[in-house]
Amino acid sequence: MNFDFEIRNLGKVKHAKLKIAPFTVIAGANSSGKSFISRALYSFFNTINKDHVTLSAMNSMLNIQTLLRSAYNSTSVPSNTVNDLFNELMTHIATLENVISKEFGECTFLEQHARTLILDEYILNTEYVMGLLLDEIANKKKYNNFHERLSAANNQLKKLKTNIKNPSTTLSEKVEQGFNDALKENFQIPNLSDLKSFDASAEEPISFNLGPLGEISIVKESINFKLNAESISEFQSLYNVVFIESPIYWKLRKPLINAQKSPLNIFRRLNKRVEGLSGVPQYFYDLIELVDGNIKSTAANEQLDNLEKNINQTLGGNIELSDSGDISFKDSSTSKNISINLTATGVTNLGIIGLLLKRNVIAKGSFVFVDEPEVNLHPAWQKVMIETLYKLSKSGINVVIASHSIDMMKYVENIMDELSEEEIEQQFAINRLSQSGISTSSEISQRKSIAEIKNDLGASFIDMTLESGW
Repeated sequence: MNFDFEIRNLGKVKHAKLKIAPFTVIAGANSSGKSFISRALYSFFNTINKDHVTLSAMNSMLNIQTLLRSAYNSTSVPSNTVNDLFNELMTHIATLENVISKEFGECTFLEQHARTLILDEYILNTEYVMGLLLDEIANKKKYNNFHERLSAANNQLKKLKTNIKNPSTTLSEKVEQGFNDALKENFQIPNLSDLKSFDASAEEPISFNLGPLGEISIVKESINFKLNAESISEFQSLYNVVFIESPIYWKLRKPLINAQKSPLNIFRRLNKRVEGLSGVPQYFYDLIELVDGNIKSTAANEQLDNLEKNINQTLGGNIELSDSGDISFKDSSTSKNISINLTATGVTNLGIIGLLLKRNVIAKGSFVFVDEPEVNLHPAWQKVMIETLYKLSKSGINVVIASHSIDMMKYVENIMDELSEEEIEQQFAINRLSQSGISTSSEISQRKSIAEIKNDLGASFIDMTLESGW
């Protein structure tokens, strides 16, 4: 996937013109806005990647079924006619649920648009039987509670019909709310306005021009979209969107999950009025959910299998996740499992890539963001990390790294030295950010761009050397 995009007034980023390619680098000094960009992109891509139309429809079906069962259980000794109509209605509901799953599930947004007509007949049949049952129990005292709850189920059915006929409206509402929540939870901020650059005027919005995908602007607490349906379908076709950051979270995985499942946090999530920030970015929990999902392999990929083996060989073992949720390092020489808390953080940092490959979280079609991949890695392992990420990008996996490591940049440059200019331009997008929040590499070659990044990152070492008279 290759495209250009532009960001204005996002945190430290005043104005950045950037590129996305199979292997994307966002680099610059500390506090230049790298992580702001990668977190914001992840928040949006992950939101778009979800099948909001099907999820909304299936949620409506669940509400309808719950209300129907509650309605039926609220009465005693219903007539044979009521029994027959209720059973017929439940049969139609089950059929409708299966058709929604089949015709909408696993489909892109454009395909869902085309298939709305297929569902019309099933919804009309369900509405017809619902109407017959409502008429049968109307104005009969023994069925008052039944009628009230059945009417609520009928309202849910009407809502479902509207959403299916207008998937664009459903998608727009869900993406707006999803992106809002994702930004707040991934940046751990209470208000969207906290993301705005301090030096931006009150009239200037936070804006994202995502090229073929469309445009997004944030004004105070409101998000405005102008998205392209075809590009939405392309992003919905992505296998998984993944964000990898600090290995410390993985060492604290179990207590963090227990805290998330605590009664207080569950109550907060159910009651939006008292919802609070957890202190842990949502992208970590998103990744945990994927890892715990035991995703089945869609196709054999020898290259990815070899990458996993190479990581394990470098580490002298591999990261494992037990059925009870404990994460450990299995030493290949002794076959013993060692608590992740007793291993070097660098082992976790590199080993997590192997775990994600093993559990099919990363596969062809994935979009992987890695924030500061150099953290806690020996220079030799940094080389392994970069080579692994590059090979992932050659296997149909989009990789975006945010880094301020001159060693990492040199390893990327070494890979580029083995390629032709055409291959470099197709495979790499090297984005350079200044400390003032301005991109400085949009109009120059990828090779020139990485050379300038190395100069930026090496400037402090040169200054220190000159000061010491070495």
